[in-house]
Amino acid sequence: MARTQRFYPPQRLGALTDGVFAIALTLLVLELKLPDPPPENLSLAELLANDWHPFLAWIISFSVLARLWFIQHDTAATLIRTSSHTLLINMLFLGSIALIPFSANLISVYDLNETLSLQIFSIIIAINSLILGWFIHSAEHDQAVTEGRDPRWSKRAVHHLVLVPILAVIAALFSFIDPALTLLIWGVESIVVVTVLITSGRVEVDQVPQT
Repeated sequence: MARTQRFYPPQRLGALTDGVFAIALTLLVLELKLPDPPPENLSLAELLANDWHPFLAWIISFSVLARLWFIQHDTAATLIRTSSHTLLINMLFLGSIALIPFSANLISVYDLNETLSLQIFSIIIAINSLILGWFIHSAEHDQAVTEGRDPRWSKRAVHHLVLVPILAVIAALFSFIDPALTLLIWGVESIVVVTVLITSGRVEVDQVPQT
């Protein structure tokens, strides 16, 4: 007997995803703390200059979260129906997203010379990417089934399943050379991917067929 796949409207998938991302972004901001009470022998400018790495971790983590949200949202926006399989993968993806504030906090608490915190950061991004690539492929499979065509592997899915994990290994190795390079790699990668996504675009509004 052929196994049937259950399908659902995609609206709640988007609502839950936006909520988790909003919480993760809020938790990032809550980790930006200065010593309380502040040292009496340091001015605010000196304190900020000496404790700059939490702000760098926030900027990079924000860029990574924005990039992951853009890709997930752009993929889910094409769905007319979503399978239970895709919903499950998205839940796993959200679970991995919840780890980003934790990894950012490690960078905030420990000096950048603590390479393990940067390696954990890179590993978590690799996990994010692997699950996102899995989600993209499953969502594109749902769309293909809905449209009655054969599913194919897209470049976007392959990028997240293969290229980003390889980049994570490179970024982790760079932490032994210069910790700042690890964060720079993720900042640049996130900006490039979001820029490509925005400039490439989807179907223009005035090109959407009217029913």
